[in-house]
Amino acid sequence: MSREATKEYILLMRKRYGVMETKRAKGKVLDEFCETTGLERKHAIKVLRSTVEPLRPAGRKPIYDGATEALREIWLLFDQPCSKLLHPVLESYVESYEVHRGAIDARSRELLLAMSPSTIDRLLRPYRVRTSLWRGRGGPMNAMKREVAIRSEQWAGRDPGWFEADSVAHCGGSMAGSFAYTLTFTDTDSQWTELRAVWNRGGFATTIRIKEIEKALPFAIKGVNTDNGGEFLNWHLIRHLRERGTPVTQTRSRPYHKNDNARVEQKNGSHVRSLLGHDRFDDPDCVEALNEILILHSYWTNLFRPCMKLVSKVKDGHRYRKKYDQPRTPAQRILASPHVSKDVRERVKALMGQYDCYTLKCLVQEKLVAFFTRYVDGVQEGTTVPVAVPASSALRAAPSGTEAGPATGTHRYNRREKIPA
Repeated sequence: MSREATKEYILLMRKRYGVMETKRAKGKVLDEFCETTGLERKHAIKVLRSTVEPLRPAGRKPIYDGATEALREIWLLFDQPCSKLLHPVLESYVESYEVHRGAIDARSRELLLAMSPSTIDRLLRPYRVRTSLWRGRGGPMNAMKREVAIRSEQWAGRDPGWFEADSVAHCGGSMAGSFAYTLTFTDTDSQWTELRAVWNRGGFATTIRIKEIEKALPFAIKGVNTDNGGEFLNWHLIRHLRERGTPVTQTRSRPYHKNDNARVEQKNGSHVRSLLGHDRFDDPDCVEALNEILILHSYWTNLFRPCMKLVSKVKDGHRYRKKYDQPRTPAQRILASPHVSKDVRERVKALMGQYDCYTLKCLVQEKLVAFFTRYVDGVQEGTTVPVAVPASSALRAAPSGTEAGPATGTHRYNRREKIPA
């Protein structure tokens, strides 16, 4: 029934209910009324006994109708201040408004000047623009986390293509300002690792480097697991991995659980820190030179540097007993894998025939010397410097007990010395 028809029906049933003299007769009217309206019996008795207008509007009667529009215009005219800032100066605003926009009727003016800050907020709520919708929900990063699920399964033992990714900060111990990062991509099966340099790890710049890594890989990416950093949890990378013919699975590790990305965390030390140390690279011009070094170093580690994979780890008392497989290079692991195609093997063999291990290692060292001389030691190009310059990183230390230094282990050998011919 319509609202008007419901009102008429209630008024009619009130009359019938009121003239009934016996309880049995009133019960029959009440049964009919409850069946028609669907009201609960006790509530239906109250409706039929009531003398007020049925279905009347509930809540406070509108008393600010005339003043609300004037309040809205004044609020918009004076830069939409909050109620606590608007209330103390509302009288002067009203006077100025009346001079330039016309007089407000006496009743509306009286209501305007009598409003409290909470009343102003209540009346202006429908006109406010809803901004900062993430407040109370953890910020925009939480939206990215809802898009990328936490990895719930182990990728070890799968065929090549399932990667773990991370970034290494070359900040020199201080995260203030801008500096270069190294982007590390490690395949969980073959240990194939690609390194690229990126400035300030922005989402767009990181995505560009990931596209370069995809082109350099001899096999396709099937899945990527990252930490919860903003360089990986952003729409640039999410769209790049999703909007393709064969989407790439993107997952993330649990917050504060670095061991979820154990393989790439290991490569951060063995591939990046051992090569570049903990120096600060805060010159934007150094990124391309650093990227060139990292590309060559990636070829060296993937084609000619053996590594071992952990097979088992058993706790024996207070110690852990670990077993590793036979040392092999990532390229050898790919060639021996039964899950890769013939085309992938051919590409790996072509890379191995393209580079010579000694020449490639010398080239990396030569470029490394030039990089540190220019961007860390601050020596301009064309200036003659000794081959052995003071080491800049505290990481470049020889193991204790070796011929490179005293048995105390405090000697730092220079990684930028050229390999003797």
